[in-house]
Amino acid sequence: MSKQRETWVCKFGGTSLANAQQILKVKEIVQADERRRVVVVSAPGKEHKDDTKVTDLLLECHRLAQQGSSIDQPFSTIRTRILAIAHALGVDESKMNKELDAIYTQLPKEKSANYAASRGEYLNAVMIAENFGSTFVDAADIIRLTDDGRVDEVTYDLAEKRLSHIDGGIVIPGFYGTGPDNNVKTFSRGGSDISGAIAARSIGASKYENWTDVSGIFIADPRIAKNAGPMDHMTYKEIRELATIGASVFHEDAIAPVRSVGVPINVKNTNDPSAKGTMITPTRDTTIDPIVGVSGEKPYRSITVDAFMLKRYPEKLKAIEGALQQHELKVDLTVDAFDTVVYYVRTEIEDDQAKALEETLLKSLDVDSVTISAQRALIGIVGEGIKAEKKLLSSVTNLLNSKGIDFEIVGQLLPVKSLISVPLENYKDALNALVDLIIGA
Repeated sequence: MSKQRETWVCKFGGTSLANAQQILKVKEIVQADERRRVVVVSAPGKEHKDDTKVTDLLLECHRLAQQGSSIDQPFSTIRTRILAIAHALGVDESKMNKELDAIYTQLPKEKSANYAASRGEYLNAVMIAENFGSTFVDAADIIRLTDDGRVDEVTYDLAEKRLSHIDGGIVIPGFYGTGPDNNVKTFSRGGSDISGAIAARSIGASKYENWTDVSGIFIADPRIAKNAGPMDHMTYKEIRELATIGASVFHEDAIAPVRSVGVPINVKNTNDPSAKGTMITPTRDTTIDPIVGVSGEKPYRSITVDAFMLKRYPEKLKAIEGALQQHELKVDLTVDAFDTVVYYVRTEIEDDQAKALEETLLKSLDVDSVTISAQRALIGIVGEGIKAEKKLLSSVTNLLNSKGIDFEIVGQLLPVKSLISVPLENYKDALNALVDLIIGA
């Protein structure tokens, strides 16, 4: 592959590749622009809501094999589905039967679930490469993962050397590589998004297109905020901040490979390819859209601890945090003053449990008081232009007051994010109100 030739990497998710009809739609998208030369694919997703993903069926085979039970029933379903796709695509069914036979034989020999979890991507990539007339490159040959599922830096050299010498189109299965033991290993999370980012960095792509079933990244969850639409432009940093407060956006591991070299990401919709989607870049003009998103996590409780000169005694703070850990409470955010510290913990404990915990902590700690709040939601307002929005805080305050929503300003984490806390029952109303404020509805 010539480095001088402009190349885009395109990743397609499971919903984009659920059946032959969807795959042919993807083929049309890829062939519409000659720069779309490297395609990273997921396993076939659900065709309908009651369907089972191929990956889930493969994992069921692994579970049964580990029990010493027959895998024939779930594997027969896998075979039928894969061969139906192959037939509709005009792919050699005898070739796919051989691939399936090899997997059927290997599954009971694998102690780890990694091999089973990866075979949906593998099979889909083999079929798609043949239908597209592209070169199949196994991710196991070019991606190296550490024991804990991170990308080994040697990957980029391996991938560059392999991919740069291929003319024409390339199809790579996502979600897996090879671990330190030379066996197939899957990513801990982020899956095929990470695979696409690795390919984009390795070949020096001018753009990484991430194709899914929505037309970009929305300003808020559209299932909750009825007026939320997709954003035109965001930065890597804004994406990361939205992810920390519950937004289902790119996982940071899928940003890391391209962030280091500045490859832009374009999130687009397979079912609406003409929509421009959302562009993600290192920087953007924040005067156009100072705020890019609103997201929240729930349920939370705040645990407020008071003690005279608390911050002067780090051993006391350590004891408090240890006590929270003992009660399996993970601290997501800490706000403190000289005599007070407030821990925000995500928990679903009921009010009576919270009251009992409050009393337990007070008895076990050398502090003046412990107060655990009712269930609340944390909402973050994110945008690299937030610092310039001098009236944002007063606008939010006036808006929520007008809605009768009891809120707390948790923190202004300049220059990207502001956090507020609202009662759990007011979460939906608060999120809708904030979206309308930001878009000027």
